[in-house]
Amino acid sequence: MKKLSLIFASFIFLLLTACNNEDPTIEIEVKIAPVSDDEYSNVGATKDLNEPKQEDFKVLEYTLHMEHSDDVTIRQIESFDDWKNVLNGIDDIDRYWYGSASSLDNTSENFAEYSYQLVYYAKGLSQGDIKQAFNNSIITVAWTDDENQQIEKQYNIAELIEFSKK
Repeated sequence: MKKLSLIFASFIFLLLTACNNEDPTIEIEVKIAPVSDDEYSNVGATKDLNEPKQEDFKVLEYTLHMEHSDDVTIRQIESFDDWKNVLNGIDDIDRYWYGSASSLDNTSENFAEYSYQLVYYAKGLSQGDIKQAFNNSIITVAWTDDENQQIEKQYNIAELIEFSKK
């Protein structure tokens, strides 16, 4: 009976470890906050705006970080990169002011990072207006595990946006 229990316990252990394909860790943040003094000093040409002030501008920071084990054999990330067109498409005002992007997505590494930081003209826009503008903006993260199973997750930017007062 002891031998049977040991065999059964070994079988359960093997079953659990064989099915232990751990999903990747995916962290995505989209934060909107007032611009700092330094960011505002880079705003520049505002002659077409009606009495612009520092509080009329916001900074949007987007980061995506994915980390995974060697069980992930293929990784595909479709990071969002149409920030300018979405912001400028809200109304008849050019709202995108300036921004910068970076990414690190080397297939030989077990992680990927994407980031985008931009400053936009926010005067007259509510938080709801911003969320509505990004309602159709999607980030897609897909991977294939060592058992050739394909997994895909999509993230809606509007649902990720967090507003802060810095």
